[in-house]
Amino acid sequence: MLMKYELFYLVAASKETELEAIKKEAEEIVTSEGGVFEEKEVAEKRKLAYQIKHETHGVYVARRFNIEETEKLQAITRKLNLCTNILRSVVSRADELPELKTKEERIAAASAKPERKPKEEKAPVVAAKVAPVAEKKEEVKEEVVTAVEEKKATEDIDKKLEEILNI
Repeated sequence: MLMKYELFYLVAASKETELEAIKKEAEEIVTSEGGVFEEKEVAEKRKLAYQIKHETHGVYVARRFNIEETEKLQAITRKLNLCTNILRSVVSRADELPELKTKEERIAAASAKPERKPKEEKAPVVAAKVAPVAEKKEEVKEEVVTAVEEKKATEDIDKKLEEILNI
């Protein structure tokens, strides 16, 4: 059964001139183990969150591939880890991952999304949640008033008994 995976790896910015050769090397590692790459490739230069081997910038490359024998993934990962031109790499199942998009495609998709609804439209939902709370508050208030009235009534009875019995 054919499984879909994504290879995501990081190349140091200082090796950007050799990027095509490094991409070819990574592709050979996967294809030698039986992987078949899809056409789309995303490569993006970015600042790293922390230094890796004295590098502060790098080129992220993401490609999807299909492979029949999932046991071969360990060999692919091992070979990628041994490749000195690749700083970091990860192979993950692409079933649940979003579609690969370039930076420009992501920006265009974000600008095409409809704007958020104003808060005024959300007010009825809040009112619907507040109404039951207000009803409960009234019920509790009535119970407290009844309890206070009962206490006053018992105190009044106690006073009358004291007067009658002259205690």
